[in-house]
Formats: sequence, structure tokens, C-alpha cells
Amino acid sequence: LIGEIKDIDNDSMENFEHEEIDYAIYHLKSGFFATQGQCNCEERAFFSEGTIEGEELECASCSKIFNITSGEPVGILEALPIKIYETKCGYNRL
Repeated sequence: LIGEIKDIDNDSMENFEHEEIDYAIYHLKSGFFATQGQCNCEERAFFSEGTIEGEELECASCSKIFNITSGEPVGILEALPIKIYETKCGYNRL
């Protein structure tokens, strides 16, 4: 468990570290999602510094855009997908 559902505002994300792995947790209109916490780019920028629009995330450093729900890059064929993780919500906790 990482916290209360109400702690992550709609259309926002939070970084979360567990066992030395960084995660990004998103609260979108379509639900809660989790991805790796840093971009695959050389700068390894934290996704929390990026911009969310709908279900897409733009890295603040390299400007690559990823689909938060699938991890797939948007419009850039040579970009590697980002890892996504299953989320579970219960009793108002994530």
C-alpha cells in the first residue's frame, strides 16, 4: 500500500520509491496507473517533472511522449516503451 486515494489529485501524478525502484503513480479520469518513475532517456528525468495531458505523459527532458495506460511511445518509432505496473485500489487505499 502506498497511501490514500484522496492523496493523489485527479489528472496528477506522484513519485513513489519502493525497494530502491522509482515508480510514478497517476490518477487519471480513467483510473489509477503506475509506470517506471524515470524516463528511458539519457538524462533519466523523473516523470513527475513532466506534463500529463489526458492519458499521455511528456518527459520534461527529452520531450518524448508516452501513453500512460500502455507504456507505448506516441509518434516516435525509435523510442522504447516504458514499463507499466498493475495497480489495485481497495478501501480507499492504493
